[in-house]
Amino acid sequence: MTGAGDARVAVIGLGPMGRKHLAKLVGLVGPERAACYDVDAAAVRAAGEEYPGVAAFSSWEAFLSGDCRAAVITAPAARHAELAAEALAAGKDLLVEKPLALTPVEAAGLVQRAEERGAVLMVGHILLFDPAFEALKAALSAGELGGVKYVTATRAKLGTIRSEEDIFFSLAAHDVALTGWLLADDVTAVSAVGVDARGTGRPDAAFMNLVYKSGVTAHLTSSWLYPVDTRRLVVVGDGAMAEVHQERGAAGAFTLYEMGAREGPAGPETYDHGARAVPLPTVDLLTAELEHFLGCVATRATPRTDGRQGLAVVKVLAAAQKSARGGGAPVRLEH
Repeated sequence: MTGAGDARVAVIGLGPMGRKHLAKLVGLVGPERAACYDVDAAAVRAAGEEYPGVAAFSSWEAFLSGDCRAAVITAPAARHAELAAEALAAGKDLLVEKPLALTPVEAAGLVQRAEERGAVLMVGHILLFDPAFEALKAALSAGELGGVKYVTATRAKLGTIRSEEDIFFSLAAHDVALTGWLLADDVTAVSAVGVDARGTGRPDAAFMNLVYKSGVTAHLTSSWLYPVDTRRLVVVGDGAMAEVHQERGAAGAFTLYEMGAREGPAGPETYDHGARAVPLPTVDLLTAELEHFLGCVATRATPRTDGRQGLAVVKVLAAAQKSARGGGAPVRLEH
């Protein structure tokens, strides 16, 4: 893996996700080009013991002044904006785990700083590297579904309940990023409802309706309080339909359905010409995401999930929060 040349790449934040990133990074660039930092010195020591040769920074200031050209920020979401701003000011290229920030103002500030400095700024919307969604996007671009009418997505499970980012900025962020990328379109209006199932003042489930410039509507359901692990996205077109179904810890499966409805001599009629499972390569998504980041650092290419895409997602999520607080009233977005 040539990636970012001979430059060292650091993982900032050694929680569960950070440790996964570090393991993949060591496999891609070797321990001599990997580094890490966390406010918890014990976590840093443990990483150094697990991966001999990996540089372990003793302080945030040591990282900022050190020889790392790039970094992956996997710290808690509430610290993304602060850490990323300081790292960009120090001349680092960044992959920031989603969400890019918790407010549009913070996210916009990061995009501006990165563009002023010519830095690579990538956001960890990992599902955009899933071959199933790549195949779905290719099918949409080729017109295989005809005109898109609507999208539905459900991402729900009994899983980790986060205390810093809410359900919108946690689970819903995945499908907001996916639908915008798949449709290559901007959201113009958001309406949302959040359900506080545990009485904590924070929603455990979110139901969002997004309206795009093209007129396409997406309905997204997200919950971390749900009995069945469900990860499914469906696109309905006037020529065909498609589904991506994911299993825990694995890339998705893509099925194209040659079915729909049309007006017949006696009125509306449905048709069903069968379904076709699209063959896909086996890909480790985190490895694919990191390879893309390292390639962008090396070539200065714009990432698939760049800062502007991350900012657009944050704007939609913030609008959804505002709508939910307002009883579901639509919130318009300007571009």
